[in-house]
Amino acid sequence: MPGAFGASSEGEFRLRALGFAEGVGFAAHREAREEAQHEVMREILRSKIASGDLKPFRSMIRKAGHYVIRMEELHVDTRSGRTQVEVDAYVDMAAVDQDLATLVLPRLPEPPKVSCLIAVESDGAVEIESPGIVETTLVAGLENLGLAATSHTELEALFKASDFHEAVLGDVEKAGSYARETLADVVVVGIARLESSEAAEAGITSRTRAVLELKILRGSDGDLLDVLSRSAAISGIDPEACREEVLSDVAKKMLGDVTVATVLSVLSVHKQDEVLITLHNPGSRERLSAFTSVLQQEPMINSIEESFFSDRLARIRLGYTGSLGYLVDQIRERSYEGWALEIQEVVGREMTLVMIAAE
Repeated sequence: MPGAFGASSEGEFRLRALGFAEGVGFAAHREAREEAQHEVMREILRSKIASGDLKPFRSMIRKAGHYVIRMEELHVDTRSGRTQVEVDAYVDMAAVDQDLATLVLPRLPEPPKVSCLIAVESDGAVEIESPGIVETTLVAGLENLGLAATSHTELEALFKASDFHEAVLGDVEKAGSYARETLADVVVVGIARLESSEAAEAGITSRTRAVLELKILRGSDGDLLDVLSRSAAISGIDPEACREEVLSDVAKKMLGDVTVATVLSVLSVHKQDEVLITLHNPGSRERLSAFTSVLQQEPMINSIEESFFSDRLARIRLGYTGSLGYLVDQIRERSYEGWALEIQEVVGREMTLVMIAAE
C-alpha cells in the first residue's frame, strides 16, 4: 500500500504503511512492525531522491527505528499463516534530512554552488553590506563543509543595487527571478532583523536580538525550496560589539539548516528524464525561438519549458531521455537567426551553451 503522508505536531511527520512477516505470534508481529518501519523510510527516501536508486541509503533503511518517534498500530491481520500490520509512523524528519545530507554530500560529483544574499535591518533601515557579517559567516561555514559558496558581491557586475534589494524585500517571484540569473545551484536570500532593548540587569545597558529569515531557492528554475528562521540574543554594554556578535551567532545557528537544504535540493533534481540547458547570450526572443524550434523537431524531446529569459541568459528544461551526445550533435550544426551555438560544458544532465556570431 502506498504511504499516506501527513503533517503532525512540530518536528514530526506522519506516514501510513504496511509491514509483512511470515508466520504468526510475537516474533512475527515484531518483524512485521520492523518491516513497516523500513517501508516508511523507503517511501520517504523515494520522495526525496529523484533517481529512485535507494542502494546508497540502505544504512538509513536498516536503522529506520532511529527516525520513528512512535508508531500507532491501526490493524493486524494473521490470516493464511502470515502477519500483516498497518501502522501510522511519526517520523523525526529533521533527523532524516540531516543524515541524508551527511550521507549524500561526499558522494556528489561536484560541490553544489551556493550564492548568498543577506541584508540587515536595524532601526527600520535595510542595508546590504559588501558583504556583511551574516553573509561572510555563512559563506565561510558552507565552504568549510565542502560547498562552493559565494557572496553576492561576486555578482555586482551583473546586478544593480536595486536588483539586490528587490530580491531581498520583494515577493517570492522577485527572489525567484534573481535566483534563476545567478547560475548557482542554490540561492540563499534573506534578512537579519536587529532589535535592541534596555536590559533589566544592573550594569548592563542593552540586549540585542537578531532574527534571521532566509528563503532557499533553486537556481535552475527559481522555485522556493524552504523558508528558514533562527534567532540569537546577547546582552552587553557596547552596542556595536553586541551587534557584530549576535549577527555572527545567528548565522552560525543557521549554517546546518542551509547545508541540509542545499544538499537535498541538488539531490532532488538529478532526474534522468530531464535536461537543463543554460544558454548564455541568447540576445533576443527571435534567437531563442529559433533554438527551441530546432529542439521541437527532435522526436525524443517530449517537453520544453522555459524557466528564465533575458538578453544575456536563458534557462530551458527539456523532457528528454536520450543521449546528450546525440543532442549536442544535433544542435551544434544549426544556425539560429545568423548565430551559432558553442558548447561550453556538459555535466551529468546539464548543458551550458553560448550563442556566438556565425562565421
